[in-house]
Amino acid sequence: MSPGASRRRSSARRRPLVPILGGAFLFFCASAAPAGPRVRDLPPTLVITTPGGEEQTVEVHDLRFAFFLRSYYQRAAPREQEPSGKRVEVGDRRRECRCVRFADWSKESFTKVRQIEITYPPADDQAQLRLTFIDGRIKEISAGALFGSDNPFAPRFSATVGGVVREFLLERRADPDASWPDERLVRIMLHRHAPSRRR
Repeated sequence: MSPGASRRRSSARRRPLVPILGGAFLFFCASAAPAGPRVRDLPPTLVITTPGGEEQTVEVHDLRFAFFLRSYYQRAAPREQEPSGKRVEVGDRRRECRCVRFADWSKESFTKVRQIEITYPPADDQAQLRLTFIDGRIKEISAGALFGSDNPFAPRFSATVGGVVREFLLERRADPDASWPDERLVRIMLHRHAPSRRR
């Protein structure tokens, strides 16, 4: 083999390294390029009506939807009290989630919902909820469609406001003298974004 042919073959073997190295360099530059302004999630915001009819806006960090599960237990009992020797006891266990839980046990996570609007019809014992999702969908439901609506303890939203855990009930139990409280939760804004500051 001639020296010229050997040099050409050696050069041909080295050529593929050029585009490979060039591609790696471009990838590195693209990775190092400054990204757009970052955004961060702000805490959920509650809008609460005051007894005077004004609206108060507060940020919260522990917003939960709370409901109760009813369970039945069989306990041993003296036969002089229960001829069968057993007694049925009822217990209601509180459960919480970062979601809206429905009567069929399905749910919508807070991460998918942009805001929740709540109204309280004067002639109705159940609040009305309007869920607006991040993708633009809208879902309107009555509190009667929420899990636990058939429990003696009404479903509710719970959050710490001003250092005190507050409970915002979504059902008004049947009572001729009952009325919705003057202080009500009317809106929950779950997803708000603010640009982060770069140093």
